[in-house]
Amino acid sequence: MIYILILVLISGLIAYIGDALGTYVGKRRLTVLGLRPRITALVVAISTGILITLLTLGAMTIISEDVRTALFHIDTLRRDIENLHNETRSLAQVKQQLEKEKQELTNDVERLTSTVRIKETGNVVFRKDEPLAVIVVAAQQSASEVMKELTTLIINLTAKVRRRGVNVQDEIDFFTANRDQLNGMAAHIASSTQDMVVGAIAAENINAGEQLGNVRFILLPNNLIFRKNQEIASIQIDGTLNRGEIARNLKRFMDEINQEVVRLGMIANPLTGRFGDLSSDSMLSFYDMVNRIKELNRQFILIAAVPEDTYAIGPLNVTFRFEETGERIFSTQPEQPDDGAAEE
Repeated sequence: MIYILILVLISGLIAYIGDALGTYVGKRRLTVLGLRPRITALVVAISTGILITLLTLGAMTIISEDVRTALFHIDTLRRDIENLHNETRSLAQVKQQLEKEKQELTNDVERLTSTVRIKETGNVVFRKDEPLAVIVVAAQQSASEVMKELTTLIINLTAKVRRRGVNVQDEIDFFTANRDQLNGMAAHIASSTQDMVVGAIAAENINAGEQLGNVRFILLPNNLIFRKNQEIASIQIDGTLNRGEIARNLKRFMDEINQEVVRLGMIANPLTGRFGDLSSDSMLSFYDMVNRIKELNRQFILIAAVPEDTYAIGPLNVTFRFEETGERIFSTQPEQPDDGAAEE
């Protein structure tokens, strides 16, 4: 800003001097190079204007590098700008090509990942945490008797994995490799007052043709989870809803039952966390139940019960009945005759 102010003042000063000089030449009727006085005054005025322009350009050239570049290198700048535009277009094309290649590589990675996953799981015969063999060992036995049952567990385990195409060492070698753990379990079961669930669990995925790797043993009390005819859950169902809503509500109810029995200590399927699809010979199919609820077309209570004593080892068998204000509407379990009817 200070430089512009200085240039304005200098230009004004030169213009004033030129005007004064022109006036002086005109009044004195001076001549230059034999020119007439009037022409001489005009030459002085023109020279003053030229001098102002040159002085301004010179000062700006000295003061600003940008001005010097604009005055003396403008053609070079234009060429550089044009080259930059060309390079920008080339880079845009390269970017587009790279993005296309990136997408192709992403598709290749997804395809290869899918292929690897298929290969990894295609030959899997036992998944991680899947039971290989499970038995219930009765309480109040001696350690030697318990060990006989554990030996039977090992024999059943090795026979099962061989049938599924998994290589396994000799039963004696397998028993010897796990002797310390088996002895500890036998001593614990012998001192227990409860029947115990003993299971051999796959510690990792096992593929067909592979050697049976690490096996993890579990030891749990075979607790009574539900008593015969015990009601385990209930929900209010609205039969006026559409079938989709009814199915979702029923599915949510069954999921809650599965989560609850797992929480109470039943041994769930490690792959699904379930005990199956909650179906049995005494139950309607899921879709038949949805249709029956829709046919009732009103609100009622859906009650889930177990028809027999159910222990931690399972299996879980569930029946359903529909009730309204304490009156039974429908049950998935046939009515059992009373004692008198049975005698008749």
